Amino acid sequence: MNKVLTLALVSALTLVLSTGCSSKGNIMDAEASKEALYTNSHSNEKVINAIVRAGAKTNWKITKFKSNEVVAEKVGSSQTVSSSIKMFDGYLEFSNNSETSDLRSAIKSELENLDKAHR
Repeated sequence: MNKVLTLALVSALTLVLSTGCSSKGNIMDAEASKEALYTNSHSNEKVINAIVRAGAKTNWKITKFKSNEVVAEKVGSSQTVSSSIKMFDGYLEFSNNSETSDLRSAIKSELENLDKAHR
């Protein structure tokens, strides 16, 4: 009797934990889609090159941090703004959305140019 009760408890706990984890993933995808820049099927290398070109056009210094992340910095007369830009499954996520609008627009333009080159 104890084995059946233990098995039922473990099964129920596994079901609850797996359901909780999968539902959180959907919330994160929905949040990401609000602010995301989509990269389509371009490789990380091509996307990073597009980010570097966009940074050069908008006076942002881009430093490669990881294979799927760069750090963007812009030094102004009174302040320095920085943001990490991570690449996830076909989209870009910025750690600082409020002060990177010029960079985001330039990256979007560079990604559109990549799309045109693929056609």
